[in-house]
Amino acid sequence: MPPRDHTFHGENACRALFACRPDAIHRALLSEEAAPRFADLMRALAKRRRPYRVVPEAELEKVAGSRHHEGICIVADPIEPPRAADLLGALGARPARYVFLDGVRNPHNVGALLRAAAHFGDAALAGLPGDLPNVSGAVARIAEGGAEHVPVLVWPDPRRALSRLREHGFVVIAAETRGGASVFDAKLPRRAVFLVGAEREGLSASARLEASLAVTIPGTGAVESLNVAVACSVLLAEHRRQHPS
Repeated sequence: MPPRDHTFHGENACRALFACRPDAIHRALLSEEAAPRFADLMRALAKRRRPYRVVPEAELEKVAGSRHHEGICIVADPIEPPRAADLLGALGARPARYVFLDGVRNPHNVGALLRAAAHFGDAALAGLPGDLPNVSGAVARIAEGGAEHVPVLVWPDPRRALSRLREHGFVVIAAETRGGASVFDAKLPRRAVFLVGAEREGLSASARLEASLAVTIPGTGAVESLNVAVACSVLLAEHRRQHPS
């Protein structure tokens, strides 16, 4: 059984957690130096009868599991993945942009992608079981609050999940380093699932077979490719440009 609580750190991640899921909070720890900056949060926690303590930096670093805690760490329930049916049912007539990460496991990349997805909106992230890191700790901190706003789905059977999305008007698009149509010239569908592979390995052959279209982000060729989080940001931005929410 996975642990029933996770640690979240970083100012924006913790403020977003409190704003979106205050009842999920078990306790909070703050550094003495940062405590005045979080006086409003401490008052709100006290009002909700959620405990908090001001602790030495060493203890905060130990609980957070990182030196990059920004003076605060919250122990809370994990972010529960939504039911796919609920997510699709809430779409209405809006456009949507999903990203399926094929072998992308780096927490920093996943966190940066969650931040971008929250910025552009109407987005969700998906991956295979065991691939996506826990959406807490470094992932949530780097997402700067985006982890509380972007659904993260685990697909044990991606083929089945993609088939269901097609029934709701989604088109599956492979993001390739080269060989696809320029994403800036392509007419993107209102609802898209971008298949994105790891930087070194790229998309798997089985993922490519699911795609109806392949797109590439054109560049100078001075470097082999973009970082995966940067590439996803470009794809989401172009989709948002063509299909504003």
